[in-house]
Amino acid sequence: MLSVVRFKNKCVLVTGASRHTGYGIARAFAKEGAIVILNSTTAAGVREATASIRAETGAHIIEAPANIADRAQVEAMFELVKRECGGLDILINNAAHLGIGPSFLETSLDFLAEVVGVNLFGTFHVSQLAARMMVAQGGGAIVHIGSNTADRPIRHRSAYVASKGALDALTRAMAIELGPKNVRVNMIVAGYIRTTRWDALDPAHAARRRANIPLGKEATPEDIAAAAMFLASDESSRITGARLVVDGGVTAQMVPPDCEM
Repeated sequence: MLSVVRFKNKCVLVTGASRHTGYGIARAFAKEGAIVILNSTTAAGVREATASIRAETGAHIIEAPANIADRAQVEAMFELVKRECGGLDILINNAAHLGIGPSFLETSLDFLAEVVGVNLFGTFHVSQLAARMMVAQGGGAIVHIGSNTADRPIRHRSAYVASKGALDALTRAMAIELGPKNVRVNMIVAGYIRTTRWDALDPAHAARRRANIPLGKEATPEDIAAAAMFLASDESSRITGARLVVDGGVTAQMVPPDCEM
């Protein structure tokens, strides 16, 4: 049986953690003894999430509001990490721009830059500063939260799809460079996740989505958190450069059931 304190006193930075999946990941690490550095764009969101997780778990939570697309804010966040923790054991790159917008033909370069600025450049910068800390202390683990849309694109999100495809490639590039320095890098390929965004869908639309999931059910933030903790833990000490698909089988199928002949 796994210990319920796998991450006791480990310093874990979770980006985009004030709500939805990121909140679930931060909460799960806090329950297992981690010192959680909770990041999101707004100070109010970080403060509210911190208070909620702290009240439930009693964990040590460090508030780290920062827009990961802003270089100065990211650098200031890592100064905070260094000051409060002395180093970093685990990074969970969850922050993302959803990139919901126009069609490919109507997507402006400004919108593309906005999406890629968070999903690729921001994640790259956060990962680089985290990896430098980890290398200096002898090792660590980085987990990117990717998307199955990089394998099965959806319409009107070409900027998002491209950014997540780039993150997939970055995962492997980081893994081969950082492996000799005892830093592991892996990615979760997430599919539909049941959050308040899912709950706000038209019920008929949600039912159609669910019908196209081979396992018949969307993931929860807790499912993604469990995968993230596995990839960050000693149980996966020989795993790097890997893609852990958590999408109920969507990526495995060529066409959804409602399109089969």
